[in-house]
Amino acid sequence: MNTVQKLAKNAGFLTIGQISTLILGFILFIYIARYLGEANFGIYSFALSFTSLFIIVADVGINQFITREIARDKEIFDEYLGNALLMKIPLAFLTIILIYLVINALETSNQTIYIVCLFGVYTIFSSFISTFRSIFQAYEMLEYTSIILILEKLLLIPLVLVFFMKGYDLIGLGYAYVITGIIVCFWGLYLVLKKIKILKIRINFELWRLYLKKSLSFGLSGVFTLSFFKIDTVILSFLKNDIAVGVYNAAYNPLLQLSLGISGIAISALYPVMSRYFISSRDSLTRSTILSTKYMAIIGFPITIACVMMPEKFINLFYGDQYSSAIIAFQILGFLVPFRLISSITGTLLTSINRQGARTFAYFIGLIFNIILNFALIPSLSYVGASISTVLSELLTYLLFLYFIKRYYKSQLQMHKNFIKPITASLAMGFIIFYLKDLNLIVLLGISTLFYLSVLIFLGTFTPEDKYIFKQLGDKFDL
Repeated sequence: MNTVQKLAKNAGFLTIGQISTLILGFILFIYIARYLGEANFGIYSFALSFTSLFIIVADVGINQFITREIARDKEIFDEYLGNALLMKIPLAFLTIILIYLVINALETSNQTIYIVCLFGVYTIFSSFISTFRSIFQAYEMLEYTSIILILEKLLLIPLVLVFFMKGYDLIGLGYAYVITGIIVCFWGLYLVLKKIKILKIRINFELWRLYLKKSLSFGLSGVFTLSFFKIDTVILSFLKNDIAVGVYNAAYNPLLQLSLGISGIAISALYPVMSRYFISSRDSLTRSTILSTKYMAIIGFPITIACVMMPEKFINLFYGDQYSSAIIAFQILGFLVPFRLISSITGTLLTSINRQGARTFAYFIGLIFNIILNFALIPSLSYVGASISTVLSELLTYLLFLYFIKRYYKSQLQMHKNFIKPITASLAMGFIIFYLKDLNLIVLLGISTLFYLSVLIFLGTFTPEDKYIFKQLGDKFDL
């Protein structure tokens, strides 16, 4: 099996998992938003965002570090995974203690404190789940990553329904997340032991120190990334109210999850391969980066146009008559998608070439910029200001990635010339949407997508190299 076909296999399995998870997660998200209403949905969104800021304590970047190292040398599996799991146990207790202390120090209701603590427990189990997914990623056995992703949603949805039917509302929602986290965590461990090998654990404190030294840049990058996406919700909660948080997240979460889902498919398949290419073939690493950013642009820019041109149709489809005030935020946040998709590839390149420190610094600067903009814009513009802050901060982070790539990676990456045709085709698609805007949303999306692809082909977007890749994918899946 050649590299393209192996990538196709991994991307195929992960695509199934991610799409299934996106669909199931989106259905659950819409149901929760409709059931809770703006205020309680705001509390739920705050709890998820607030607890995610503490993931650096629960993980310290171990997951990404062991993915890279085990992908390069499978012989270190026992020592690296065993000590990662042992180290995460005291970190888990430290995490929940910090969450409890910080949320109690803030002026908030007892209900919010309890909900936050429940989601804090879920965050801890999610950290262990991510470790098991990282192992399958390192072994490029992404079908099991997909199984874990799908199982989590398949468990969570019925649990949420049961607790809501029993009238538990927010508290029940927290219980559903915790129970799901526990079950999926032990299932992930079982899969690793069964599908890879039985783990022989031998404690090695020297390796713990290595984790703290080497993994911290991964961890900081992760926490800066999470904070980058979540801090606006936290700030909005303190500067405004639960309703503003609910409206903002009604616009933000569908687009964020879509972009993270798409980029997650690409990164999970590419990261182990790019890490190896850095050692074995710089030319292959350069080509894979350029092609990946090109495909991200092809996917991302038309999504922006669709969000800008027909936001009412999407909001009405998602929430009915509720959350109509989220329309403007939805239009603005549509610009987040292409930058997020492209940044995921350029950021992964930095990590693959052992420049995760530069990636961390870029996210740190983007986070600080985001916080400053939020405090400047939210008081007067509320959730609209938060939307503007998010998009501008993502753009800044992407530009910083490009700067560090130019500085540390000697090969020339001519990426931006590949963006011209997708942007042109997306703008042309926008005219079609404008003139056919009275059509049913599904029909309109179908027509505009076919038109977009036709324009891409007419402009000669797909090269012989693209056609070769498509042929390899077709041979792999017998298309």
